[in-house]
Amino acid sequence: MPTQKKIELIDEFSQKFKESKSIFLTDFSGINVARTTQLRCSFRKSNVEYRILKNTLAKRSLKNAGIEGLDELLSGMTAFAFSSTDAIAPIKVIKEFNKAQEKDKSTLVIKGCIFEGRILGPEKVEALATLPSREVLLAQFVGMLQSPLAKLVGTLKGASQKLLVALEQVKNQKS
Repeated sequence: MPTQKKIELIDEFSQKFKESKSIFLTDFSGINVARTTQLRCSFRKSNVEYRILKNTLAKRSLKNAGIEGLDELLSGMTAFAFSSTDAIAPIKVIKEFNKAQEKDKSTLVIKGCIFEGRILGPEKVEALATLPSREVLLAQFVGMLQSPLAKLVGTLKGASQKLLVALEQVKNQKS
């Protein structure tokens, strides 16, 4: 029999999962409390929520949010990292944390994720971690658009300068 507190938790997480652009599932076994606290601080700085939720409550919350296909990932110790602002922010924080913890072998194991509505396995999540941020991608795109225009302006400027030099030489010859 579900208690009122569990029902409220399911409703809360259902709403959060609906609003999230990405949800990353991790296995946090082997990480001590001090490192978990450090990880939570890193997530907070990046506007990412990191929560540990019982698998049964997670299954119900995901089902209420209309997300299916994660039941096989919801076994063992599972933590959720999700963001409603930046879809790649959780994996960036996880990757930085794992890089810092490599020597101790106490890293977060990525089980999988839901990235903008698609379920991805651990190998594809690694590819996401190498992507630049949205702002960097937009800047690169603007640079690519601007480059041909800058070359065109340079070409036109060079042609007009050559025309002025030619006219100046004609003027000097006639004088």
